[in-house]
This record gives sequence, structure tokens and C-alpha cells, in this order.
Amino acid sequence: MTRAFAVSLIIPDNEAFTAYETLARLGIPAAHVVRSDIWLFDVAPEAAGALAASVAQIETLYNPNKHRLAERTSDLPEPGEVWIASRDEAPVTQIAGRRLPGVTAIRRRTAWRLLDDAGQDIAPSDRDRAVATFLCNPAFQVAIT
Repeated sequence: MTRAFAVSLIIPDNEAFTAYETLARLGIPAAHVVRSDIWLFDVAPEAAGALAASVAQIETLYNPNKHRLAERTSDLPEPGEVWIASRDEAPVTQIAGRRLPGVTAIRRRTAWRLLDDAGQDIAPSDRDRAVATFLCNPAFQVAIT
């Protein structure tokens, strides 16, 4: 079974701000850019119940003073969201030199959500243009929608 967690900043996100500025220069109508790290854990069913508590204890992944940790309902992007992954990604079995009980594979994605002035997702065609021109480098990354 795969469990997904999003880690997002509760402090200003300089990377998202830089993306916002670049997308504006490219003429992409995003009024707000939201970025988060998505962590996917393949975990044995008997260990799944303790996974959230284990993830919350990994200080290189989650610091409650600057991050929000949320378990996702799916291991796929939500509508309007795009995940960027390394094209040649190899799942790992440790984070910060630590193994998590029952976890057989760990993968990381960067999630992007582009919003308009009303807080709604921008048009899919504009999102796709943002992915193609800036958010994803197809030479070594893949976009998942």
C-alpha cells in the first residue's frame, strides 16, 4: 500500500515566490503559486497505522516550526495540481539514514498548484504551458497530472 504525505511551508516560500515571478514574466496568469513536497511511502499494511507518527519525527523532512504536514487521501495529484518527479528516480528505503518500520520504498515529488485571483485553479491550458515552459525540465524530469 502507498501512503502520501504533503509537507508545505507555513513561513514564506521563496521558491514559490520565485516561480510566481517567473511565471508572470512568461505571461502565465497565476495570482498565487503553492508548492509542497510530496512523500510517497510504500508500506506494509501492518505498519501503516504508525507511519504518520514516524514521518512527523523525521526532522529533516518535517519541522513543526516551519512546516505543515498533511496526509493525502491519494497517491496521485489532485485536480489542478501537477507533481514533478525525477525521470530516473530510484526509490530509496531510508530518510536521513533512518529506516521506517514496514516501509519498502520512498519517493519524493514536488507539487505545484497555480491559482487565480479568486483562489481557483488556473485554466488547464495555462497550467500545462507553465509546466512545459518552466516547472518541468523534460531532459531529467517528468510531470504527473
